[in-house]
Amino acid sequence: MKPLTVIKYGGHAMSVPALNKAFAQNIREAQQKWNIVIGHGGGPQINALLGQLNIESSFKNGLRKTNADAMKAVEMALCGDVNTWLVSLLCQENCNAVGLTGKDARTLLAKKNHDPELGFVGEVCKVNPHLCHILIENGYIPVFAPLGYEEQTGSSLNINADTATGALAGALQADIFILVTDVAGVLDKEKNLLPHLNFVQIQALKQDETIYGGMIPKVESCRHAINMGCKAALIMDGSNAAKLSMLLDEARYALAQNDFSTLNYGTLITK
Repeated sequence: MKPLTVIKYGGHAMSVPALNKAFAQNIREAQQKWNIVIGHGGGPQINALLGQLNIESSFKNGLRKTNADAMKAVEMALCGDVNTWLVSLLCQENCNAVGLTGKDARTLLAKKNHDPELGFVGEVCKVNPHLCHILIENGYIPVFAPLGYEEQTGSSLNINADTATGALAGALQADIFILVTDVAGVLDKEKNLLPHLNFVQIQALKQDETIYGGMIPKVESCRHAINMGCKAALIMDGSNAAKLSMLLDEARYALAQNDFSTLNYGTLITK
């Protein structure tokens, strides 16, 4: 049986056509040896659509305040723009990609964030991975937009893409969870890359605010995935999209050796 990787695609790579093509080509090569699930965000596309619709947008603690009108725009941008674009990109490279949201088959059950100011911002409370398993077992690559399903109301909820994809990685007990983003990885206060972190080190770096802002949901999504059974997580720069297939080849060897320390890409996180 092939190992499983869950990949969150975002950041720098999504804005550069050459890197997008390289990412899709690498997924095509990797699918011969790996089962793959992909999650994505879409902040720039959401911002652009909100601007066109003259809907104000602001953030609180790194999360977008999302009223009912903004939620409709978020859903349009994520599902009608980014998800269909990414699925098309992958299908052009002969990948059997299938576009989904967390609402499909109630995959990501969510509840509203405890802060009422955030509106339709959601937190994952349960993952139903059954649809993912069916697609994977039949040779498809699920591609998820980070929308959750509020069971009591049937409403869509806007979920942080790192958090949503990490929840999937954990529920699927992926062999490795990879976040392709717009930074090299976790940096120290002098902006040097930290190549390997464990949970104790992450907590210390959060406490002294070396890890802050948008990096917090990234490392927390990694911790969640690993706590749920994922073996390792990696935060890497989107400019390395062309090396993804090579990375996954090395990860297969690391899995066999039960030692991921040889993966020299970005920041590796283990328990």
